[in-house]
Amino acid sequence: MKVVVVHQWEESQKNAAMNFINQVISMVKEGKVPKGMKLVRVDVSEDAKIAVCEWDVESMDLFMQVAKQFNVTWKATPFAPKTLYG
Repeated sequence: MKVVVVHQWEESQKNAAMNFINQVISMVKEGKVPKGMKLVRVDVSEDAKIAVCEWDVESMDLFMQVAKQFNVTWKATPFAPKTLYG
């Protein structure tokens, strides 16, 4: 299933947010992401203080279990989108 996560941070959280995103990308490249999870894409706008990550996961429960381990301090909203066009 597809899961999209929208990350939004304050200016004071920018370094932590960008470090987190780069850490996740590194984990993916090194094959350290749990089985059943695949990072599809990451889009970032540092000016808008937002990142959008698209995952292909076995279930939302698995995704949430893994995500909780990171203890992010900014707003992160995961959802399973319904495609209306495209």
